[in-house]
Amino acid sequence: MSSVTEIAEALEKTLSQARGWRFVAKSTESVDIGVDDSKLGGAYSPPRSSSEISGNVFIVWEDGRCSRGRVDSKILDRLPRELDLWRSLAYRDDDAAYIWDLESPADVKLFDPKVAGVVQGDPTPAFEGIGRIVEAARDSGSMVVDARVCCSAGETVVATSNGLWAKYSETGAWCYWYLDKTLGDGRYGRTTGTWEALDESVEWTARIVDAARIPASSNSGTMRVIMSPSVVDSFIGHYIAFNLSGENVAEGRSRYEVRQFRGGEPALRDDMQVALDTAVPMGPGSYPCTVEGVASGRADLIKDGRLVTPVLNLKYARRCNMQPTPLPSRGLSPGYAGMLLRTENMGAAESLLEECQDALLVCSVLGMHTQDPVSGNFSLAAPEAIVVKGGEMLGSVKAVISGNFFDALNSRQTRLSLDDQHPNPWMECLCHVEVG
Repeated sequence: MSSVTEIAEALEKTLSQARGWRFVAKSTESVDIGVDDSKLGGAYSPPRSSSEISGNVFIVWEDGRCSRGRVDSKILDRLPRELDLWRSLAYRDDDAAYIWDLESPADVKLFDPKVAGVVQGDPTPAFEGIGRIVEAARDSGSMVVDARVCCSAGETVVATSNGLWAKYSETGAWCYWYLDKTLGDGRYGRTTGTWEALDESVEWTARIVDAARIPASSNSGTMRVIMSPSVVDSFIGHYIAFNLSGENVAEGRSRYEVRQFRGGEPALRDDMQVALDTAVPMGPGSYPCTVEGVASGRADLIKDGRLVTPVLNLKYARRCNMQPTPLPSRGLSPGYAGMLLRTENMGAAESLLEECQDALLVCSVLGMHTQDPVSGNFSLAAPEAIVVKGGEMLGSVKAVISGNFFDALNSRQTRLSLDDQHPNPWMECLCHVEVG
């Protein structure tokens, strides 16, 4: 298989006949180890290693039309034919027909040699990681464990016709566990530290699973609901990310308009912040530059409750007449992809539960994809909502929680709290609850 550098150099030479171009070519080697029903290497997750080359090409021809293409490990064998095909499929998009000026990529650390050693040599640390998950789950009383440990290493080249040639190495490491077919959690990172000190995290999941087994009672009505970071992340992705998408803003599908960003109009409570940070050292969603050549970094999307900028790629930055921003990393949930919700004076997650006198703890919801992201309204099933009284988890009820996410973020009664394991916070807010 050709190396990613050979492919990148061939693409650069072949594309030189176009007016403008950019491409990304990425090589990835990975190791994936799974446990199904407490058995290593079940039918759906046998230990495996794989390698691939992927990427994409964007071309602006002399007549101003554009083409897009894909990169894979066989691209060198068919490159001249592929170029003719890309040309034959050219289309007109004047806002997109633009190559970003040369800009220095961010200098951000993304590579852990220990993870690369697992991928390219000794996979023992990955097996040890999944062993720690299974052991912690069994010590916590879980009968059935499903888990995965994955790691990857590779090289990426991002290049443009304006002189950018960004080549960098990166690693990835993540793990996931799901206990007694009820509830799961996971970690994402770039170092072997992602798989370490898992006992406390797995034990916490097991505590919630234990509480979910016990039938409890609770009244319907308006009450306090504590949402776990994974639930908050899904709310952020469905409501905040959707409405801050530059495409949705420019196309009129967002609750916000371009003029509101230019005017810095209020959108959330005045101590609320939404930021996108893609230059965190060893952050799972970090990178030196976007595939369009825009340098990574931090962008305030909402600052002190006021709109600052949508998330803008080059096309929609031109359409909105604003500067482009970094973009959230694909394939990751908002927090791990770099989109963070914060407020001033955030407390610790432990105190949020300890101080709670009467609330429901919601760690999973059903039906998010059916909700209207523009209005902010939601009505979601919480099949194992945990009744919390006096800081203690008493058991579970089946419930439906409803309300408006934006109203919750504007309420002074809403609290956000962080823990050490998740990029986005726990959230305590008032919801209408129907217990069934």
